[in-house]
Amino acid sequence: MRTPPAHTTEARPSLDRAYLVCGGALLAGLVALVLLVTHMSDARLAPTPARNGVLILLGIGFALAGLFVIAHRSGLGLGWLLLWTGLTQTLGRAVLMAAAFAGVGNPWATIAIVLVLVCDVVYLFAMYALPLWLPQGRLPRGPVRVYAVAVAGWSVVHAYDDLAESEFYHVPSFLRHGVWPEVLHWLRQGVTAQQDLVPPLVVLTSLVVMTVHWVRSPGPHPMRLVPLLPYLAWLAVVFGGYRLDVSPGTYDALLYASSLTWPVTFAYAFARDREWHLDRSTRRMLATFGLAAVLIAGWFAVAAGLAGFLPGARSTGAVVLAGGALAIGILIRPTVTWAMHVVDRFYYGERARPYQVVRDLATRLSRAVVPGAAPALLCETVVRALHLPGASVVVDTRRGTRELARVGTGGAGGAAFPLTYEGVVIGRLSAPPRPGEDVLDRQDVEVLRFLADQAAPAIASLRLYEDLQESRERIVLAREEERRRLRHDLHDGLGPALSGTRLQVDTARACVPAGTPAEGTLAVASEGIGEAIVELRRITEGLAPAALDRMGLAGALRESAARLDGRTGSGPLIRVEVDPDPLPALPAAVEVAVYRIGGEALNNVVRHARAAHAALTVRVRAADVTVEISDDGRGRPADSDRTAHGIGMRSMAERAEELGGTFTVGTGERGTLVRAVLPRPTIEARDETGTDAPDLPGTDP
Repeated sequence: MRTPPAHTTEARPSLDRAYLVCGGALLAGLVALVLLVTHMSDARLAPTPARNGVLILLGIGFALAGLFVIAHRSGLGLGWLLLWTGLTQTLGRAVLMAAAFAGVGNPWATIAIVLVLVCDVVYLFAMYALPLWLPQGRLPRGPVRVYAVAVAGWSVVHAYDDLAESEFYHVPSFLRHGVWPEVLHWLRQGVTAQQDLVPPLVVLTSLVVMTVHWVRSPGPHPMRLVPLLPYLAWLAVVFGGYRLDVSPGTYDALLYASSLTWPVTFAYAFARDREWHLDRSTRRMLATFGLAAVLIAGWFAVAAGLAGFLPGARSTGAVVLAGGALAIGILIRPTVTWAMHVVDRFYYGERARPYQVVRDLATRLSRAVVPGAAPALLCETVVRALHLPGASVVVDTRRGTRELARVGTGGAGGAAFPLTYEGVVIGRLSAPPRPGEDVLDRQDVEVLRFLADQAAPAIASLRLYEDLQESRERIVLAREEERRRLRHDLHDGLGPALSGTRLQVDTARACVPAGTPAEGTLAVASEGIGEAIVELRRITEGLAPAALDRMGLAGALRESAARLDGRTGSGPLIRVEVDPDPLPALPAAVEVAVYRIGGEALNNVVRHARAAHAALTVRVRAADVTVEISDDGRGRPADSDRTAHGIGMRSMAERAEELGGTFTVGTGERGTLVRAVLPRPTIEARDETGTDAPDLPGTDP
């Protein structure tokens, strides 16, 4: 099933421009209607001043219909044709009446008349060429566009023939002077001599082109047939209505009713096309423009009706008051909506916009660098957006409940909201009520439940990530403990056994006369046992650093530093510090990581830093073990060649990360500072690996 496409990002600028054009048409129409109402008794508007108002309202209807067509994206070309027709109709009338009532002369009079000519050209072009845009709402390529240019040329001729001798509300017209009367005479003798024949022929040709294009276009367009009947009825009134035996008022009513009906039906036909989906903001804008058009039309009808019955209704003051009432009617709904938003924000803060709160949280989660940031971001969003005193996130693990993040303070009367992922509750988001309140209010509860539902997948991903990391740490811890046990067994069991066996073989060899076959056989056996002892020593040293077994972590680090110390060679003076001293027992994996990282970092100092002094510091606390190596050398310039020690840096980082720790390289007070922080396994982990640790500074006895 095909999903209806929404407005794309490239369509948005087109719609925004349509809003501006339609808004300009409404504003120009309102200005023209105000001028018309205030000068209803002006002789220059005789004999039918109301006809001008209907023409202005028709322009507003054209613009509104074009906006609806453009909003549905299925008829952009037709929509812009209607939209520009409406704008030129309203703007031309407004400028012409303003010029007439202000009594302006050239060049403003010329500009006004040119604008009216353009208005009539666009109107006539829409009348003649509109079928060319059907049924798909866009102008076909090729010969059809050439024909459209020809129709535009005829529209210019027709408009000039209609308006050349117009009064223009007694505005001075340049069309009555110079070469323009001669041009009109030439046109009426040649081009427009068949005025009754050419317009119907142009319209008929457009309908034929439309029919051919309709037959060739893919897919049925049943709704596009709807506006054809009103359009044809309008053409019949335009070209043949004057021959009907009806009164002028009846003819005007037929003309304006048909003129208003067909743009509305075009908008309806394209709006009923469900291929495109309108978002909420677009629907609101269309409703706003439609309401404004209805209010403007209603205001004109009331103002024009009352002008004939109430004394002083045509005065400027009365019209201004009526205009103020119209403005209040247009602005009352958005003003009420804005006031409600202000009150909601004042009392409820960001929780008045729950979708925005969730959108902000999703944006912050997408920008998070590490997976572990999700719980803290959720708590910060709750405290910041809802102004609650605190929030916390806990998850359920194999060992029980564990708190991932906490922001602010807790309190009595709080509520817990389940974090559910794929039907399984993986944890809870908890938040206390505000000070002075016993419980969370309904709106807080709704927003918190919404946030919990939206953040649950990220928390679930974090829990899976942490479970994987914990499994990795356990494997490394178990591996190193098993290596330590195996080394001890080989060193304390198999090694002495081999040495004892070799001693017995050598003793037996001493009792056998030299040069005998037995003596040679015993000598070969002794050498084989010696080689086995050497291989066993190599294996045991590969399982774990021998210095750790001989001297412990602190002694092994001091021995490693002594080999590189400048007191015995050309390297820097190295200081080793441990806290506490002596160090407590640590898991084998942690001891090996600290020893390897410290040794590799000191080796880099000697090879690359050109330092005079270096320090290696190990601090063991209840939760972690920190090893730092600092020097007073040249540091690590940005353009330095790291290829020589890049493998060493990666090796140190990998050793820290496989235990769930962190590794950083930065700049110290003078030179380089290397820091690795390794988590100290919990009691359960130490029990599983067979190690334990005494109390440390910062822990409860």
